[in-house]
Amino acid sequence: MNATESFLASYQQAWAENRAELIASFWATDEPAPFYKAEEIDDIITDWDQLRAYWQHNEGFNEAIQLTFSDIKAQAAGADRQLMGIRMRWDIRFAADAKLMDGSPFSWAGKSMGGTNHVIALLKETPDGPRLMAWIEAPNAPISYIAELYLQNVSPGFGDS
Repeated sequence: MNATESFLASYQQAWAENRAELIASFWATDEPAPFYKAEEIDDIITDWDQLRAYWQHNEGFNEAIQLTFSDIKAQAAGADRQLMGIRMRWDIRFAADAKLMDGSPFSWAGKSMGGTNHVIALLKETPDGPRLMAWIEAPNAPISYIAELYLQNVSPGFGDS
């Protein structure tokens, strides 16, 4: 396992533990601002307080999180930076009493869901090891995502030779 894969394995474990302070430790918090876009939120977060609030909210919102990273591509983006492209499989079980960030009820509380995204991430090399500066999640376009779901939804035994 190379250094990038090791970093990502530790990051996915931090998400499995679902503790905001642990997740934050993987970020270059000495930078003026993060750049964070999760698939499920409308805004791009560029403020440390807002990003910490998002992670903190997830502690009670999600009962379990499992991330799996694969198809990792990386290239230098300057002397101490690395740009990565990652395929991310995610599975989440929402807490039975999950509420949205504004405190309103969450319609899928207590349910589980999963999917795949692509991630673009920017890493900065620090004396303490690599730290994230940016994280952008992007699901496939609806047509390819729906086609994948249809292909997985064939009745058992249909089409077997």
